[in-house]
Amino acid sequence: MQLDPITFEVLRNALGSMCDEGSEMIARLAYAPTISEGHDHSCALLTAEGRLVAHGDRDQAPHIGSFEPSVRVVKEWVDAFEPGDIYIFNDPYTGGIHCNDVKLIRPIHHDGCLVAFNSSTGHWPDVGGALPGSFNPRAVDCYSEGLRMPPMRLFHDGELDRTVMTLIEYNMRTGRERIADIHAQRQAGSLIEDRLLELYARHGAETVEALFEDIFDYTEERFRAQVSRLPDGQYEFEDFSDKDIMHPDTPRIRVHCRLTIEGDRASFDFRESDAAPVGPFGFPRASLETAVFDGTLHCFPQLAPLNHGLSRAVDVLSVPGSCVHIEEPTPASGYASGAYEKVAAVTMACWAAAFQDVNPKRMYAAGINLANLCIGGVHPKTGKHYVNYLWNEGGQGARSYKDGNPFQMMIFIGGATNQPVEILERWYPLLYTNCEGVADSCGDGTWRGGVGIDRSFKTLGAMTMTMHGDRAEVTPFGLAGGTNGGPNTLRLRRAASPEREEELGMHAMGIRLSPGDQLIYRSNGGGGFGDPCARPPEAVLADVEQGWITREKAAQVYGVAIAGSNGAGDPLRIDETATAERRTAARPAAEGYGPGEVHPLGRKLKAPANGTGAEQSAP
Repeated sequence: MQLDPITFEVLRNALGSMCDEGSEMIARLAYAPTISEGHDHSCALLTAEGRLVAHGDRDQAPHIGSFEPSVRVVKEWVDAFEPGDIYIFNDPYTGGIHCNDVKLIRPIHHDGCLVAFNSSTGHWPDVGGALPGSFNPRAVDCYSEGLRMPPMRLFHDGELDRTVMTLIEYNMRTGRERIADIHAQRQAGSLIEDRLLELYARHGAETVEALFEDIFDYTEERFRAQVSRLPDGQYEFEDFSDKDIMHPDTPRIRVHCRLTIEGDRASFDFRESDAAPVGPFGFPRASLETAVFDGTLHCFPQLAPLNHGLSRAVDVLSVPGSCVHIEEPTPASGYASGAYEKVAAVTMACWAAAFQDVNPKRMYAAGINLANLCIGGVHPKTGKHYVNYLWNEGGQGARSYKDGNPFQMMIFIGGATNQPVEILERWYPLLYTNCEGVADSCGDGTWRGGVGIDRSFKTLGAMTMTMHGDRAEVTPFGLAGGTNGGPNTLRLRRAASPEREEELGMHAMGIRLSPGDQLIYRSNGGGGFGDPCARPPEAVLADVEQGWITREKAAQVYGVAIAGSNGAGDPLRIDETATAERRTAARPAAEGYGPGEVHPLGRKLKAPANGTGAEQSAP
């Protein structure tokens, strides 16, 4: 049965809308600000075979791609599914997530037959382990990263299994809050089930099941048609982490991607990537596929949302035991700030090389990288334990035609939001001192990257803090002559010695903070695109006026001399003569300003010897 176009489009959007409703219910009912305010949650609908059909518009890409492998695992564990059953699951190695991303998977029946699955995911602020927040930047195996749960039946015939629930509560620092999050995800699944059964009742099983297949065919056909317009060939790019913190002899971890286009099919080969690190940087195979699909959809936005049809047209090659295909017990908690962001970035860079002569508007420099900041302790006002997971928004990478946006979420969790300062100050013993852009944090180019953000705060009570991030040294890359964006940074100013700042870095573990201590937390700016000296001087002047770049950088990097004091009677203005002299003189070298160096489009990049960026080599 093939649906007519109008019926197909109406019902296809109905499936997405029911997932949107489910995600909104999670946000309204969950306790954790990570979920309720930050929207680090997702809902999906899958076929009875476990193929992804639909998800919510603002759901998070790392969750979305993990739904299929997670449902497959549950199907392998369970002989028969019964109405009213719900399974809880968070194993990274088979589900393609980290332990904090906890799924509830619900089978959906119609007329006594299994017809679909709903899966909801929420990032729980704590799932146990060695440190509050469960991120452990110095873990050497998975056993110190929190409670790993195989598929366990949490609800049977709608009734809660109190033994399983108690096991979960006993192994987490704020277990009672997690019970509330479980019920939020459960109610979201119930709502999606009701909405799907309404479609069955209104349109019949034959129509709904034909819709599933038509969605897959529609996505695959559109993707293949787009790929067939690109030139056949191989395109490669590579990126690096700052370090394997638990292996001092490995200064960088290399993620290498080779895209091969043959006709209407695309293949991504990651087999030249480095071996799995000792510390938590890498991710399992399912996450690799997710990150490839994620990066691809950013270059083919008309294909969104993700569904099983895309995976039928893309091949992904990897080596088990590598940094992009880790195996148990290699730690996985840091995958989103580590391998995931790098794979998505190099995937987009490979597509950029393929698009450069066909559709140059599909070319993006790298943007902000996630930095996971966790705090935990006893609230001095309530006497109760708390844990929270914080992140910063920052600068997106420049495009081939436009500046990168400032103050945005990481591109791979674009549906998430910041957690408002007011909410965090109400729930936790924090007092924010800064919420502003970071000058000179953007990558430079004809089009500059977006700027990073400074969200610094003072502590109002004793707490334990852990940071697990990356891109403090090898920062977000620029393209086509654009330079790298600025670094993620974390510094500490103790109340006892406020004149001194301590560099904590991206792998700070279990730092004890006292009342009055200040954390200075600043995020990446995005990479630039094109030659900085080709940027119109008027645009450089506007950047200086807005505080995005300093006058010194305008002169040194962009060759634009700015006169004036920015006072009421002496406004900033371009010194035309000095600017002409600077721009006709020898171009300033990329080295010596900011953390980045030039990355010509389509060239391979080698790990730097000096630890300040990435040096270029011949193709």
